[in-house]
Amino acid sequence: MLSLAGKFKNIRIEKGISVYQLSKDSDVSENYIRTIEKGTSQPSVAILDRLLSCLGVTLSEFFNDDRDAMYPSAFERELVEAVRTLEEEKAQTVLHIAKLFTK
Repeated sequence: MLSLAGKFKNIRIEKGISVYQLSKDSDVSENYIRTIEKGTSQPSVAILDRLLSCLGVTLSEFFNDDRDAMYPSAFERELVEAVRTLEEEKAQTVLHIAKLFTK
């Protein structure tokens, strides 16, 4: 099982988001993000939640050892995580479009 630092860094890399971009999106300094990823700092729950939110991951998903068990398919997981990173208006547009396809 990965440490918090390793797990966090792996998710950021999987998402293809640089430390710089995550810092910009979350308003958390690049240096602090790097210390979290090195394991030399433990973020508060609020900071971790803010960082993960920018990555499209919830706290419960992050701490769940089996992330794949939370969604029926990898596609659904990717879709949900992508929508979470959108601004509210854009997320509502995606939902509206999805609903149009179900009619």
